[in-house]
Amino acid sequence: MLEGLLGFQENPKNGLGIIRARTTGQIRSWEFIRDLKALEKLNMELGKIDFPGLYILIEGKNKIYIGEAKNIYKRIKTHILNPEEKIEKWEKVLIINDGRPATQSDFNDTVIRRALEFYLIKLFKANRFTVTAQGEKQNLNSNQDFIFQTLKIEIDFFLRKKNLIFREIEGKNQQEIFSDEIEKILKSKGFKIEKVQRYSIIVNNEEAFIRPGSKKPRGWQITFRGRKSGSFIDSLQNKKGYLLFSRNGLLLIPLSEVDKVIKDKTTYQQDTVDIWISFIDNKITLSYKQDTIDITHYKLVKD
Repeated sequence: MLEGLLGFQENPKNGLGIIRARTTGQIRSWEFIRDLKALEKLNMELGKIDFPGLYILIEGKNKIYIGEAKNIYKRIKTHILNPEEKIEKWEKVLIINDGRPATQSDFNDTVIRRALEFYLIKLFKANRFTVTAQGEKQNLNSNQDFIFQTLKIEIDFFLRKKNLIFREIEGKNQQEIFSDEIEKILKSKGFKIEKVQRYSIIVNNEEAFIRPGSKKPRGWQITFRGRKSGSFIDSLQNKKGYLLFSRNGLLLIPLSEVDKVIKDKTTYQQDTVDIWISFIDNKITLSYKQDTIDITHYKLVKD
């Protein structure tokens, strides 16, 4: 793999607070706090000419905005002077480029930049960041796709070295679906949606517990916790609400169905209850201990 051939170097912060970092391949970066002096210094360093690239605006510990631009200097200056409401309190920026001006840079291709932007939005969501940008999937020709794949691998390596990401995007049919997309899917299927939160959502006036599960050899493990009123286990015992499995097309499973695999009702006296969701060929099953039911028909988005 390309990652095995790459190295990483990061320089100490300079007098203007700019941290420069690079791989031994193509990637170059500049990180600095929201400051016009630092931006003007960078513009001087780049020769006051168009430099295309990607940028990440960071607010607090886990809120970010990912963007792309043909002229990074002008775009960041706009974000400093006239920030967008959704990321208006951003504190620092990380710029990613290949260190070459527009006439020579692979980042000069708008389709490649936007493909990388869309990929990074998904990657940071998978790493539990709140991402305020949307992005759009791009159609790449064979040459663009080769450049995109090469840069993607190197950017992944770079972001790991910067301690910004720790997990990869999961493969097809395993990727986690996040709250903004969950809301869109449910509305498109005619459900009434209220009170959208990270781990729960009100669907047709009942609470749906959003769980992505944890991948194990047996399947996806989902743990019900807590016995107080309104908790996951309490709702399961009373057969009220839904389990919303946020992977593989989204499964909206009534808790009355989940209860069917729990034959021993003394189970509800426990503090935790583990169930399993498995995908075998075109069938989806839900299990507790030795009991299993078919839940294929609860999948909302078909392959």
